[in-house]
Amino acid sequence: MKGVSGKVVAGVIVVVVIIAAIAVIELTSKPTHVPSTTNVTTSTNTTSPVTSPPPLTNVTLTVVTFSGESANFIQYAGNLFHQEHPNVEVQVIQFPFSDYIDKELTALTDHSSQYDIIGFTSTSAQRVSPYLAPLNLNLSQVISAQEDFGGVIYNVTTGQKEIVGVSYETAVYLMAYRASIFENQTLANEFYSEYHVPFNPSDWRNWTEVIWADQFVTSHNLTQYGFLIDDHVQHGIIDAFPAVYGWYYIRNASLSNNSTGIPGFNIMFTGYIPSGMKFPVPSFNSTSGVEALQTYAQLVRYDPNPSQLQISYDNLPELMPQAAGAFLFTSQLSYLNSSVAQDTYLAPLPGGYAETGTDLLGVSKYSTHQQLAEEFLQFLVSPQVQELAFLKFGKFPVSEQAFQALIQNNSIPTYQREWLNATYHAALNAWANPPNIPPTYISLITDFNNQVYAYLTNPSMSPSQVLQTAAQQWATAVESYYGA
Repeated sequence: MKGVSGKVVAGVIVVVVIIAAIAVIELTSKPTHVPSTTNVTTSTNTTSPVTSPPPLTNVTLTVVTFSGESANFIQYAGNLFHQEHPNVEVQVIQFPFSDYIDKELTALTDHSSQYDIIGFTSTSAQRVSPYLAPLNLNLSQVISAQEDFGGVIYNVTTGQKEIVGVSYETAVYLMAYRASIFENQTLANEFYSEYHVPFNPSDWRNWTEVIWADQFVTSHNLTQYGFLIDDHVQHGIIDAFPAVYGWYYIRNASLSNNSTGIPGFNIMFTGYIPSGMKFPVPSFNSTSGVEALQTYAQLVRYDPNPSQLQISYDNLPELMPQAAGAFLFTSQLSYLNSSVAQDTYLAPLPGGYAETGTDLLGVSKYSTHQQLAEEFLQFLVSPQVQELAFLKFGKFPVSEQAFQALIQNNSIPTYQREWLNATYHAALNAWANPPNIPPTYISLITDFNNQVYAYLTNPSMSPSQVLQTAAQQWATAVESYYGA
């Protein structure tokens, strides 16, 4: 899950109005820009959608989302879409991240047709999903692990999965490391002789090997800190803990049921629904959870003391020059200074997996232009537009074809192509996700983070009791929301 940035960007309303009074050009008339909509399917729905008839008058598709480069990319794509549909304009309304969901919900709960396309994050998906129309798009080129976390939800009432949004960029939580340190053969030989494992983070098989690397770089005064990991009580803990816990969860079939969790509940809940219940139960109040919490606390020991300085989404890039590496979202790479960025390479989480946290768009069920809105979303995830997302806005594509084209583009700096290659492969196996059911933002994050932070700052506490208390709070919140 991509963490909520502490940077509250000033509200910006970007309104680009381009009106042309000429006949509409069909989306499929220029295949060099967007794939045909013939035989469009979703990953779970094989029904071909009905292509909307050409609008007879000028139409404005209004998108609402949070401010920033993602919104700017959507507007840029909207301008390109206008070139394909001269009497269709796309207008992107941006609100600060702290306000945008409330703005959207105000309109949606009033059944307003003010917004055609609704922006949301993977964790806020189920706050807006009751107001979104089911999607019928060709998502065959969209990385499924990105789409599944937020775009697909589990309906507790029907017991069915539903597609409510489309991911339009890739964001994964993985391991970043300083190449100048970990590609030093002298250091690699010394590390291997001491710990008998490779010095290459891409080869690490478990979290113990990360802790050994932390010990090595700090004891040899190579860096002030080891691998930075988010321990911010307001939000970051709910990103960092599942990343660690995923290694233990997937190896405990009694918790995971040999799965990566039920959509929406994910790995912090059991991968099955107990008999007589409508939903899974918390999984982290277990021996696997205790091991993960103890490991997390050991990782934090090689960072600034969280009682004095918490690592957050915002300050992690600033501390990177003093560290051997970090566990971060790929969206944070753009905040690294240029010299550190060029020295930064990427690897999956130890054991070869990742966490995802992308952003999505859905179509309001109250929109009067639903089919046209779907056509724009199809255009947005087309390979050609997805390539432009990276080249012009630094956004990692969600299209597999776009990834491959960019990786092979020799005009892109070597370190950025390494980022693309590592991000692509990590995204294919990104499943260690926190929940995004409706109570998540209401209470689950606060309840869990407060308990874990108390343990991080007071390790004499019982890790088992800390997790049991959080699990009881979660069970109460989920039962209150869905009904016992």
